[in-house]
Amino acid sequence: MVLLIKIDFMNYIYMFLFLIISSQLLSYSSTQKSIEINLTNHVGDDRHAFFSSNGTKIIFESNRNKNWDIYIMNADGSDQNRLTENDYDDRMPSWHPDGKSILFQSNHSGNFQLYILKLNSGEVKLIELGAFNFEPEMARFSNDGKQIIFTAKTANENNFNLFQFNIQKQKLNQITFDSTRSVYGSFLPGDEEIIFHSRRDTENKADEIYIQNLQTSAVKRLTQWHKHNFCPSVSPNGQKVAYVTSMEGIRPELYFMEIDGKNEQRLTFNANGDTEPQWSPDGNQIVFTGYRNGNFEICLLGLKEN
Repeated sequence: MVLLIKIDFMNYIYMFLFLIISSQLLSYSSTQKSIEINLTNHVGDDRHAFFSSNGTKIIFESNRNKNWDIYIMNADGSDQNRLTENDYDDRMPSWHPDGKSILFQSNHSGNFQLYILKLNSGEVKLIELGAFNFEPEMARFSNDGKQIIFTAKTANENNFNLFQFNIQKQKLNQITFDSTRSVYGSFLPGDEEIIFHSRRDTENKADEIYIQNLQTSAVKRLTQWHKHNFCPSVSPNGQKVAYVTSMEGIRPELYFMEIDGKNEQRLTFNANGDTEPQWSPDGNQIVFTGYRNGNFEICLLGLKEN
């Protein structure tokens, strides 16, 4: 009799724990769905979104009018307007920290180059990189607006590296010298370090996330998983990293982790892929690219309950 009571008691404990865990998972998934919204809903592809420094505006690229152009909208998705309009591809916009201009890449000249668009006047200015013979892409300003980091294909489709351009000194430096790919660089708060993803340690088979000190060139690897980990974005306070991983399967989802690579947590649970996360200035939201209903859309994820 004593043995039977013990067995029944343990079964009860297991069932109780199962119900608790299940309810927490359901609640968490429901919470995520309730605070995730689509900001765009268009037959074209909308991608690569960035918050302005005051959090009121979002810029993104879209091919909704047959070629790629830069668009702007309010942070709630309203008042969507086209900023560039031509027969070329204008892509991958990012904000200047003062919110008055936008950095983007365009093939106006036949090859992709970097341009700055002044929002007040509409003036577009080419960024002169001197004798640089490669096509810059994925460009971002430093937090003080004095530097630009960008990616360039330096040999073939499997070889990309990161470059740093000092706007005031008109000085260009190569940051990485990898034989595979190091891409998607951005500055951490303070502008002394950058974060990026690379295949340098995986025989060109999987992306991992790294932080590199610009003065010492010291590199720290943050992710160690066997699946792709890419598109890192550091929170405004410098404490967390939002990123994309396909470690749960083929479909990419959003995660975040501490700046030291620990305590990773999954953020999205969608039937289709999510990528390109970027933080809001207050750190309470992440804007990202989600594949919805057959095309890419700009989506927003609230983090106040996380």
